[in-house]
Amino acid sequence: MRKARITGGILATASLIAGASILGTTPASAATTGTCYTEQPCIYLYYNSSLQGSYITIGGGSISNLAGYTFPYKGTGQGLPVKNNAASAQFRAADSFYPSSMTVFYNSGYAGPCDQFKSAELDWISTNRLGNTYNNDASVKQVQGTYQASHPSGCLNW
Repeated sequence: MRKARITGGILATASLIAGASILGTTPASAATTGTCYTEQPCIYLYYNSSLQGSYITIGGGSISNLAGYTFPYKGTGQGLPVKNNAASAQFRAADSFYPSSMTVFYNSGYAGPCDQFKSAELDWISTNRLGNTYNNDASVKQVQGTYQASHPSGCLNW
């Protein structure tokens, strides 16, 4: 009986620890933040206009909801939410001959007005002020290998 209580207590404690560690993680997504590998397109979202202030690097995938992400780097806006706070952006295409693109959307789930960045072979494209998503950014979608696949036609193209 005593052995069963100890085992039950250990299992309960392990469950609490596992639950706490899951709750404390960053939002799940295919994208990585903080890295910009040359084989993947990436986008830098800046807190201020003219590529100023704190920023976040998003590469290697899409993020359907920017809630829970914060601007990590030193500068104005550091520690503040990325969602609905990005003012400017800089995109770097993958090192492929084939075009790649990243689109910033007004709504979560890749919906609503959008700003699209597209190019090929490590080309850099930037805007000092986002157009359709200025301080209203909620999701970011990456597409590699084609300019238009899975992106709405009404995006502001950079």
